Amino acid sequence: MLVSLQIFRGFLVGLAGLLPGLCGSTLLVLFGLYRPLTAALAHPFANVRRNLADFGLFFLAAGVGILVGSWALAALFARHELPMLYLFIGFMLGALPDLFRHAHRTGGHPANWLAFAGMLLLCLALAALESRLVPRREALADNWTVWATAGAGIGLGSIVPGASVAFVLIYFGIYQPLLDGVARLDPRILLPVVLGAGAAILLFARVADGLFRKAESAATRGVLGLVVGSIGLVYPGWPGGHLGLVCLLLLAAGFVLSALLNRLSPSPAAAA
Repeated sequence: MLVSLQIFRGFLVGLAGLLPGLCGSTLLVLFGLYRPLTAALAHPFANVRRNLADFGLFFLAAGVGILVGSWALAALFARHELPMLYLFIGFMLGALPDLFRHAHRTGGHPANWLAFAGMLLLCLALAALESRLVPRREALADNWTVWATAGAGIGLGSIVPGASVAFVLIYFGIYQPLLDGVARLDPRILLPVVLGAGAAILLFARVADGLFRKAESAATRGVLGLVVGSIGLVYPGWPGGHLGLVCLLLLAAGFVLSALLNRLSPSPAAAA
C-alpha cells in the first residue's frame, strides 16, 4: 500500500472510530483491510517486522484521527447534543438496510435469529441496570473500571463491522466525558481506554475473524440486534419546530452517507 494512502486511510478509520454507524471497522471493510488487519492482530507476535511495515503508519495515523475526531466531536456534542444525536441515529439507520441484506444473503438456520434477540435483550438489560453500572458523573474521571470497559467496547466495535457501542456510551452519559478526556489527553481516561481497547482487539480479533468466516449468519444478526437496541436506547424524542427540521435534515444526511458507505462495503467474510 502506498504510504500516503496508508496514512490517509488510517486517519479516516480513526476519525470514524467514535461515530455511531460509521465505525472504523466499516471503513476497514470498505478499504479491503478488514481481513488482513484482523489476521495480523489475531497473531500479533508472528511476523512482527512485516506487520509493523504493513500497518505501523496506519495505526499512527488512526491515533491522530481519533484525537482530531474527539476534539471536534467534544465541541459539537457539548453545544448541539440533540441535533448530533439525530445525525448519529441517521448513521445507524443507514446501516440497517445493508445489515438486513447481509442477514438474508447469509441464510442459515432460523435459530440464528436468537443472536438478534440476545443482543436486543442485552440492550434492554443495560437500560434496566443503568443506575447500578455507572457511577455519578463527578466520580467518573478516576474510575478505571468504567473507562477500561468503555475502551473494550470501542475495541470490539473496531473489529466487528457495524457493532458500534457509542450509543451505549451516550445512554450511560459516558460519551461526552470520554470525548473530553481523550481530546485533552487526560491520562486518567486515556490510559484505561487505550488499554481496554487494545486488550479487546488482541483478545477478540481471532474470534471476530472466525465468526465472520464460519458463522456469518449469526454474527450479522447479532450486530443487527445491537444496532436496533442501541437506537432504542438513545432516541431523544421529537423536538418539533425549527430545531425539529434541522434534526430531520441531519437524520436524512446521516442515513444517506451511512447507507452509501455500507452499500459499497463487501461483507467481512468476502473481504479476503
